[in-house]
Amino acid sequence: MRITDYQLSCIRTESLRFFGRSARVWLFGSRVDDHQKGGDIDLYIEPSIQDAAAIVDAKLHFLSEVHRQLGDQKIDVVLRRTRCKKNLPVYQLARETGERLL
Repeated sequence: MRITDYQLSCIRTESLRFFGRSARVWLFGSRVDDHQKGGDIDLYIEPSIQDAAAIVDAKLHFLSEVHRQLGDQKIDVVLRRTRCKKNLPVYQLARETGERLL
């Protein structure tokens, strides 16, 4: 896994803060592979909050705070409400190939 301890701590702390205590978070994509270089930080998050407007607001605040702490780092966030019946391929890919952070 190619993120620093500081980045990991920041992602965990801010995920809990903005997405709720029972949020689940995975790192997926190129940052999971120790043999690759570069790449953005891809996060798959299942928030404990379920209201669509609240989730959008939480995502914006989360990204703003993480960028403030980590600096100029490209971060992609894929969100899935736990009550969502759709199972998009990206959800399955993130859970199967990703590294669970929370």
